Amino acid sequence: MFLRWGAAYSRAHLISACRVALVCGLLLALSLPLALPHGLALAASDSVFVRGTGATNGAPPTSPTLNGQANPGYTAPALTPAAQTPSIQTPTVQTPTVQNPSAPAPASPGIPQVSPLTAPGVPTPVQAQQPQNPPVQGAASPAAPAATAQPAQPVAPAAEAPKKPEAPAKDKNSRNRKDKKSKKGQKEEEAQPTPAPAEAPAPRATAPAPQKTAPPTQAEEAAMAYAKADYATAESIWRKQAEAGDGQAMNNLGVLYDLGQGVEPDMGRALHWFAESAKTGHPSGMSNYGRMLEQGRGIEANPAEAARWFDLAARQGLPEAQYNLGMLYELGRGVSQDFKAAAAWYSRAAAQQQTEALFRLGHFYRIGQGVTKNPARAVLLLYAAAMNGDPNAMKDLEEMARTEPSRPEAVLFGQRLDNTDRNSMRAALKQYGATVTREDNAYICDLYDAAKVAPGARQMAICYGPGDPAPLGFLELDYAAPDNSVEALILKMVTDRFGPASAGEGNDAHLWNLGSVVVATRYEPTRGQFSLMYMVPRVYHLTRQR
Repeated sequence: MFLRWGAAYSRAHLISACRVALVCGLLLALSLPLALPHGLALAASDSVFVRGTGATNGAPPTSPTLNGQANPGYTAPALTPAAQTPSIQTPTVQTPTVQNPSAPAPASPGIPQVSPLTAPGVPTPVQAQQPQNPPVQGAASPAAPAATAQPAQPVAPAAEAPKKPEAPAKDKNSRNRKDKKSKKGQKEEEAQPTPAPAEAPAPRATAPAPQKTAPPTQAEEAAMAYAKADYATAESIWRKQAEAGDGQAMNNLGVLYDLGQGVEPDMGRALHWFAESAKTGHPSGMSNYGRMLEQGRGIEANPAEAARWFDLAARQGLPEAQYNLGMLYELGRGVSQDFKAAAAWYSRAAAQQQTEALFRLGHFYRIGQGVTKNPARAVLLLYAAAMNGDPNAMKDLEEMARTEPSRPEAVLFGQRLDNTDRNSMRAALKQYGATVTREDNAYICDLYDAAKVAPGARQMAICYGPGDPAPLGFLELDYAAPDNSVEALILKMVTDRFGPASAGEGNDAHLWNLGSVVVATRYEPTRGQFSLMYMVPRVYHLTRQR
């Protein structure tokens, strides 16, 4: 999502409706994928109205790391020194949605009619599949890994734990509740004359019986076990399903062997199960098998054949495969180099919120590679990737901010927002006389009545990432806005402070790229609310993991 509004601070705990509205609105402007070139197919083989602005609180922060680990990054393509080459997408664990793939071993893809993707309001979770144990009895023994040099150190596979199935909503009418009457009501009832019985009283409607939650399926049990790191249980279930010919379970076993989860890492067996899954026509299996071919892991490297499998999976809508195929076109690896085709596939993956694709497409729009140069669109795409924690997107945003006219730093309550923490903010707010609604380390966000510190605002939320002291992730101010006069007033103040917006959607959503801080506004006429938000990308994405 593009102008993502982040971890929620409401009493329910996370994500307000205004953030969803902002996300959906901006996504509509960017979700239509680029058209593939005709005939493309692969061969078979800080704000002035808030008190305390201006004074900073220390030196700039050091370069961020992602969850404490160095990001493998990208290598610059030969023809575009400024661009960074993405790496092949690593295997994912797919939440079982049991559909037996029926496609045979894929043949050379035709040229499908590509229709624009509908902009999703919420990021589509990656459909990954789950891993399991030793090979099936009777299955072909996996070939020993070929002793071939790997073209690049593979990125550590990122397996996303499957989500637990949601229990069906309970019918409120199914609860038997006793009607309680007040004493006053009872007296009034006693004073009323007893009405004569009606000739034909209408029968009372019988309350529906409570709905029983269906027991989880084996696929759901495996998904829940994997989410709890009970890999042995997950492996046992998936192995049985794989023996029965389930392509998703086969892919999941491959992921387990590739990641060494619950089993000893075994590249040969991982390759075997990915290949078996690919033969069933399962998109995740095809994409992961293509990844092994591209990287030469357990098999001789064959980028052209890898591109064919990526293409087959990409045309089934798998975002990782779309990204991988776009990367091959960008590099000219296994296919003829074609930046327009790369941009087209990145666009499809980005429409499904694939983080690396958001970054690559944003970078393309930034430098005008494969697409017409468009800084505003670049900012939105890079912002979306940065909010997901992509360090390369954060770097691009900072570089773009440096090339634009100088903007003031984001400073509120005497604190530089990209270099402050929970303890410092609480001390500063106490000094400025903020009225505390909630300050509790058990919650991501502290809440304040903002009237004293931000005239006109009715609530302020300040949310933090993990750590001690916890770094600031974002700050949001909500204003009552019965009409657009409030919007116009605040927008003028923000613009006077930071200059013209870097990007936006219509007249109701705007974004200012300050580099290490992003400022966003959103006016919602139907809710009569205007929101102003300051986000620190290097911390913001961590607030969503808590």
